[in-house]
Amino acid sequence: MKVDKELAQGRKQRYALLFCWYVIAIIGLLFYFYGQYQTGWARTSAKWPAVFGQIVTSEVTTNTHEGETTYSDRIKYVYTVDGVEYQSSVVVIGGHEYSAHNVVARYPLGTEVSVAYDPNKPSRAVLEPGVESYGFQELGFSMFIGVLFMGSLINFLLRRALNEDKSALDHLLIFLFKVVAFPITVCTGNLWVLGGMIGLSVWLETLELHPVLTYGSAIFAGLYGVIWVLLLWIHFMGWLQDWIERYSIRYAIKRKPKSKPVDTE
Repeated sequence: MKVDKELAQGRKQRYALLFCWYVIAIIGLLFYFYGQYQTGWARTSAKWPAVFGQIVTSEVTTNTHEGETTYSDRIKYVYTVDGVEYQSSVVVIGGHEYSAHNVVARYPLGTEVSVAYDPNKPSRAVLEPGVESYGFQELGFSMFIGVLFMGSLINFLLRRALNEDKSALDHLLIFLFKVVAFPITVCTGNLWVLGGMIGLSVWLETLELHPVLTYGSAIFAGLYGVIWVLLLWIHFMGWLQDWIERYSIRYAIKRKPKSKPVDTE
């Protein structure tokens, strides 16, 4: 009876934790689809008509929090469509990758600029039409994949800890772990062999091959490159600890006082 209660309590905790992971994954998907929505507008803006406008605000603002200072830009411009004046602050639909200082340098105060506007909604405008930004997609995709991996891994570990029967997902994760560990198993712990495999994959990236081979080589080089660095660090720390222990023993032997001969007379 006590075991059943502990198992039920463990399952509740596991479900609560998975719910939190799922919420974060959904937020990541929302970021991704919002980025796709913005990218669609960016592509459409390349066909928008353009009028002349003027920069009325161009400055860098600072924000200091816990000793760290961040910079952001404030850009505003005005333009006129059919005798009506509008104002906007959009430089690139979906956000830009320029630094705050670079944006202000590109659009100084009082500069005359070309403004592309939506003919169906003139209040929607942009300074750089057609420029596609993938910041939201990258953030959302990273959140989703990261949460999916960590959630599946933690769920697997918790299920193993509760001695639950293996599900199809558990078998899939075990298979994936075996696939990931296969190159390391082939190398039998030899860092030179693993390094050679990574070097070969990097070389394959430079060739004009099929994208499947190119992308596969890039993923292999990135994943096992990190693993190789970690293994190299572990070997180095083991060698360093072994060297320190040997040096300490030798130093202790040298410092050990010699015993005086015993007088037998």
